[in-house]
Amino acid sequence: MKKIFIRINAFVKGLVLLIRPHIFLGWLRGPFYFIANTLSLTRWIAKQPKKGILNDFYTPRRVYSRRFDLYQYLSEKLELQNTAIDYVEFGVAAGYSFRWWVTNSRAVDSRFYGFDTFEGLPEAWGTFSKSDMASSVPAIDDRRVKFYKGLFQESVPGFLKEWDIKEHKLKVFHFDADLFSSTMFALTSMAPYLKKGDILLFDEFNVPNHEYLAFKIFSDSYYLKTRLLGAVNNYLQVALIVE
Repeated sequence: MKKIFIRINAFVKGLVLLIRPHIFLGWLRGPFYFIANTLSLTRWIAKQPKKGILNDFYTPRRVYSRRFDLYQYLSEKLELQNTAIDYVEFGVAAGYSFRWWVTNSRAVDSRFYGFDTFEGLPEAWGTFSKSDMASSVPAIDDRRVKFYKGLFQESVPGFLKEWDIKEHKLKVFHFDADLFSSTMFALTSMAPYLKKGDILLFDEFNVPNHEYLAFKIFSDSYYLKTRLLGAVNNYLQVALIVE
């Protein structure tokens, strides 16, 4: 019976490929893909705690500065002000978040690494076109800071060869690349260096087809377990700890 089922399945699959249904049903791919990812996102959100942590869900109004409230909450909760950390940010842009972490970390052994094309998005994202959000490399006078200009695919491999990783050091990874492709590359590049207690920050997490999707696929593929530490702006910005 099992062999018969396998043969029927193979026949039907071959027939579908022959018919090429994308010709007349291809237009459904985008809407169905978005709906599927949105349902996955809402299911993930429904499982998250709202008591005992910073979580403003549901709020009818998005406020940009709440992301700094999230950073402050993490800094105080985990006592990060005087803790030596390696802070790695993917998608620096004008550097508002990056600068916050540099300013609020007093540990001389902390290191801050920022990655960005600084020439805008490498591809279209939502209502934004390719090259939107271009900015200059932030001028931060701090010897602990280093920026890497270019596509992540070009700059990250070189960085990993020179990264002086200390096992005892807490790592804070900030994913603010917006795009699925950029976020997925950044996550998979950092996978070998993640350890229990490291922090993952996302800046556009509740966008179903991009940062959330990259996180979901990455978590499923690497069997990564995380716990929510805080969320603001209806899970647009989230902080997770690796367990």
